[in-house]
Amino acid sequence: MVVLFVAACTTSQPAPTESPEEVVIEVGEVIFDGTECTVTGSTKLSPGRYSYVLRDESEYEVQMYVGRLLGGKTTQDMLDLQGEPGAYVTEDLVDEAYDWAVEPGAAWYKPDGGEVHTYKFISEGEYTVGIWSYQAPTIPFTVWFCAPIWIEETPSD
Repeated sequence: MVVLFVAACTTSQPAPTESPEEVVIEVGEVIFDGTECTVTGSTKLSPGRYSYVLRDESEYEVQMYVGRLLGGKTTQDMLDLQGEPGAYVTEDLVDEAYDWAVEPGAAWYKPDGGEVHTYKFISEGEYTVGIWSYQAPTIPFTVWFCAPIWIEETPSD
């Protein structure tokens, strides 16, 4: 009788209904030294969730951003408008140029240094990885356009 009871308990358990969380892939680092920023890792990705580690080696308090360029603009267009890295550009110009990538949740610190930022890329197109600060020399707002990345359904090499 005990065997029947155990068998009944194991067959009456409901099947899991929650889907597992999306896989997050760490693709590279964003390194900022106060003058320039560089991005390591893949630049062509398919839609999904990806993490970058921000390594801030500057004296400023900075934030990382990722945005999909709108209206046919390219990262090079943004660099040309700016003139030189870290030169002043208006917040309005930056806000009008980008559809900001979703960063679900907060950044977290790695034990070996750096902040991990995870972004959800849904739409295909050219994105810019960048850094901004309200503390840098061109106060009130300074932005560095670091590097372009492309989100495409089937990334090419």
